[in-house]
Amino acid sequence: MKNTLCCAAFAAFAAGCAAPQASVGTGSAAPAASAYYCAKDRLNPNGTNLECNWQPTIDAACSLTKSSVLERESLAADPQPAGRCNSGQWLVKATPR
Repeated sequence: MKNTLCCAAFAAFAAGCAAPQASVGTGSAAPAASAYYCAKDRLNPNGTNLECNWQPTIDAACSLTKSSVLERESLAADPQPAGRCNSGQWLVKATPR
C-alpha cells in the first residue's frame, strides 16, 4: 500500500512538473508576466517576432542583456515607451494578451 501511494504521489508530482508553461526567450520556460521590458536600442523586429532582452521587470531589463523573442500575436499591442534606466538607456514595454 505504501509503495502504491508513493508511486501515485511521484506520478502526480512529475505530471505537475511537466505541465506546459509560457516561454519567453530562447527555449527557457518562464511563467507569464504581466509585462515585459527591454532596451529600446536592442529591439529587433523580425517578421512575426520581436527579439530583445525581454525581462519581467524594469530593473532586470536595465541590467541583463540576454536576447529572447516574443511573438507579436501574443501581445496586446506593439511595444510602448517605458521610461529610462538609471544609465539613461530608453526602455520599451510589451503587454501580453
